[in-house]
Amino acid sequence: MSLTALAACAAVLALSCSDVTAAAVAPPPALRTVRYAGASVRVPADWPVHDLAAEPHTCMRYDRHAVYLGDPGPDQDCPAVAVGRAATVRIASDGTVTRTRDAQHGGPGDGDRGDRDRDAARYGEVPQPVPRPRAARPKVEPAATYSGLGFDTCAAPSADVMQTWAKSSPYHATGVYIGGIDRACPDGNLTPDWIRKVDGQGWKFFPIYVGRQAPCWKDPGGGHPALIQRSRRWTQGVEAANDAANRADYFGIAQGSPIYFDMEYYPRSDQNCVQDVQAFLSAWTDQLHARGFVSGIYSSSGGAIADMALVYDSGAAYRADVAWYAHWDKKPQLFGDPTLSDRYWPGHRRIKQYTGGHNETYGGKRLNIDLNVLDAPVAALE
Repeated sequence: MSLTALAACAAVLALSCSDVTAAAVAPPPALRTVRYAGASVRVPADWPVHDLAAEPHTCMRYDRHAVYLGDPGPDQDCPAVAVGRAATVRIASDGTVTRTRDAQHGGPGDGDRGDRDRDAARYGEVPQPVPRPRAARPKVEPAATYSGLGFDTCAAPSADVMQTWAKSSPYHATGVYIGGIDRACPDGNLTPDWIRKVDGQGWKFFPIYVGRQAPCWKDPGGGHPALIQRSRRWTQGVEAANDAANRADYFGIAQGSPIYFDMEYYPRSDQNCVQDVQAFLSAWTDQLHARGFVSGIYSSSGGAIADMALVYDSGAAYRADVAWYAHWDKKPQLFGDPTLSDRYWPGHRRIKQYTGGHNETYGGKRLNIDLNVLDAPVAALE
């Protein structure tokens, strides 16, 4: 065994010496050249290549390695939800090359720079206070509310599909993913013009932001999201809120509108992780209020919603204005749910996601969607 391998074995106790030796001599990943529209890129040989002109319904996703050639179609066949950010490459029809990188190796901010339960036994325990570094912001009054059924899906459907569904479906509100470092679907159809046009069709919007996830994230899907850093949990919550507010401004969403932070599943048995999430989401709420927006939190009723309920009456945490909780019992009822007490977020401050991703078709137009029932703030436009 070489001296280099011996030194590595001594330094990396978690690996066996044979593991280190094998890693030291492992060949670099095989690469290949992909050429399109006058541009060429070198990518790992095992990355799939999607020709968007030949496959116009292909969903551009940033949570898995891939190469995309051409321009995305208006009617992508996307899942209802996707979370995380992996390295991808797109060569547009004009030869422009756009890359994304693994969110876990990104910078400290939560910015999406354009387009480029298991319940723990400690459920009832009260965690340590969340740091509160400044005086409370004034609450923001909702500019608009909506009661009824809605859906959400990862990528904004085309305006034509939305028009068809406005006439044929039982839904009149839609979740739109406006940004976040862990948002897996790019803007695509979603533009300020799309917002105005679809608003004119009678739709209400509940804006969604997919920022950093819990540091104890566990997901067999392997989305590789950027995670909250314990030493910067408050700062990162503020950064996320500022970026979300900026994205809302870009889309013409007015102050007084809600922005719903998407905090996906995490195991709640880790109390340090619980406190990190509570601090991060408290900072999110505080800073959204400072920017004039209503704070919403989306999560499982046995996930971040349960953890925020633990500090619902605490002076050490900022209470989100709206709870959007997921309990897939297929019952579109906001109250009387056994997984979330009626005393939390009463009145016009609840959304329930009662069915997960599945296909529905109206007027011949199919989408993969989650189902929601709302009595909650929705977006107002500038």
